Amino acid sequence: MNLVEDLIAVANHFGADPEYSRAGGGNASVKVDGVLRIKPSGVPLATLTAADLVGLRTDVLLDALHSDEPDEGDPVMTAATRALVDAPGGRRPSVEILFHALIPDALVLHTHPLVANALTCNVDAEALTSRLLGDEAVFVPYTDPGVPLAREVERARDAYTARTGRLAPGITLLGNHGIIVSGNSAAELTERAEWLTATIAAAIEGPPDVIEPSPNVIPANAGIPGTAVATIAPALRGLLGTPERLAVVTSDSSDLVRTVTTTPAGDAILTDGPLIPDQIVYAGSLPLVLDASADAAIVTAAVTGYRERHGKDPVITVVPGVVAFGAGADLVAAQTALATFSDALRVARDANRIGTVRCLNVAERGFIENWEAESYRKAVAASKRAGRMDGKVVLVTGAAQGFGLGIATELLAEGAQVVLADLNIDLARQKAAELGAQHGPGRAVAVAVNVADPDSQLAAVAEVVATFGGLDVFISNAGVLRAEGVMTQPVADFDLVTNVNYRGYFLGVRAVAPILAAQHAVRPEAWSDIIEINSKSGLEGSKRNFAYAGSKFGGIGLTQSFALELVEYGIKVNAICPGNYLDGPLWSDPERGLFVQYLRAGKVPGATTIEDVRAFYEAKVPMGRGCTPSDVAKAVYYIVDQAYETGQAVPVTGGQNMLN
Repeated sequence: MNLVEDLIAVANHFGADPEYSRAGGGNASVKVDGVLRIKPSGVPLATLTAADLVGLRTDVLLDALHSDEPDEGDPVMTAATRALVDAPGGRRPSVEILFHALIPDALVLHTHPLVANALTCNVDAEALTSRLLGDEAVFVPYTDPGVPLAREVERARDAYTARTGRLAPGITLLGNHGIIVSGNSAAELTERAEWLTATIAAAIEGPPDVIEPSPNVIPANAGIPGTAVATIAPALRGLLGTPERLAVVTSDSSDLVRTVTTTPAGDAILTDGPLIPDQIVYAGSLPLVLDASADAAIVTAAVTGYRERHGKDPVITVVPGVVAFGAGADLVAAQTALATFSDALRVARDANRIGTVRCLNVAERGFIENWEAESYRKAVAASKRAGRMDGKVVLVTGAAQGFGLGIATELLAEGAQVVLADLNIDLARQKAAELGAQHGPGRAVAVAVNVADPDSQLAAVAEVVATFGGLDVFISNAGVLRAEGVMTQPVADFDLVTNVNYRGYFLGVRAVAPILAAQHAVRPEAWSDIIEINSKSGLEGSKRNFAYAGSKFGGIGLTQSFALELVEYGIKVNAICPGNYLDGPLWSDPERGLFVQYLRAGKVPGATTIEDVRAFYEAKVPMGRGCTPSDVAKAVYYIVDQAYETGQAVPVTGGQNMLN
């Protein structure tokens, strides 16, 4: 490998490991022929490529580091502008270019490892460094990023040389920040990083932990975490974000969160402040703290009070001993915030095992909160999407295949975050993974549901609330069809169709309505939607298909009744009545599809083949074709967009069925 290849290999390896890097945090550089090539802001280490690297003249950067001339604006960016050789895509270089330039080794990697930060985020960090690492590392007390930090790194390295008569080592520990590992090959960097981690980990694990667990920790099986999530998450979701795009609020009731939040280490994180700059950027400086008994009114008052004290919304909300919540514009942002916070809990716990945790003080964290460079990095790293369903959380039942999968796919393309709920959970997970690979992480998730089972519906919705905090649109799509004459259809088939299509719709609405109502209660201007995917068979009878048609007629009755009841809770309820999706598995499945069923039942006079049955049904449509998921999705957009319709049944039949 050449040096650039070495750098990319190391950056990708450590950047993909959450033990070293969260949300793409950290940076990496290589020096070749007097040019420093460094990771741009907003590009994760895990996906860094050689083509991403920004080139800067090293001599110009070092001149800026040692210059006493005042600069207007950000001196780091001024130096970067003067030193710039090339910047692919117009990206800005990492904000820490100066200490990368001053370290003479060819390769420099900067990360925020959880194990190492138990030492760096410690009141006793300098003494611990000397005791555990000897002369193999240099310690730099916390210093504001940019020029001050680079100069402090240089001062510490020079002091080491003056004391030992040797060049500074390839490991530098940055107080309340992270580590710098440097060397002249990928193997050298990897060896140093792994040695550092192993050495500190051994000290953390040390003698057995004799701290008794706090009596305030709620057992995971006590049911309280689930109750708190069901009450608090929808209220937070309704209060945060905007009426047009509520925040995603995800939750964590792991042993780490429940245990550490009731200890002195956790109390430091809850009340004293953050540990490192990245915690401020992604999780906020201080969380909102609630009691497990908090209801919507208490949550509302607490959020209002937090805004008055801090001038912003909380990113993290904690119920000590029970659960923590992370809020963000989408699931990835919310998960990143929550993971960053739980990382801080772990670091604080481990810091107290080897010393005393040190939090950033008001001045230190204030610098980061107002530093333009960090705002830029966060903005670049944030996902950018647009579309008619941008930011909406949509739960679709029966979404592993057919109309449900087609609708989910269409909504994803318009910016939605979609939950694929299905009895066939393995297929739903497979499809969610495929859609996530296409549209981005966190955009499609799967949950198991049997729509005919009330407990299964409640569990599925609880899982959605734990993941997203709530939802904006519930699409009751799951359905079955058993075609047969009234004199011959088995009662079991009739019951199956009724239980899935009619009863299942009721059970779904029963499960989601309280969540949608809770969001609206704290944010009255935010409305939500329940949409039943009905059928043209809900608009007129269907020969030898009475069970299906009856369930769909009943669905329209439920839609109209739900609409009248739920409007006061800010919930619109409508139905879409598609024509025949002739290319979907409902019709085309070779064993149980409707083409086969109708042929066997003799529903189409004179038909002797599946092709005869298909031609018969295509001929019924003035537009000459079957309905598609894209057609149905356009009706979904209309229903969600409009603010003055509820209780309607919208036909999407190519003119085959027209309302009177």
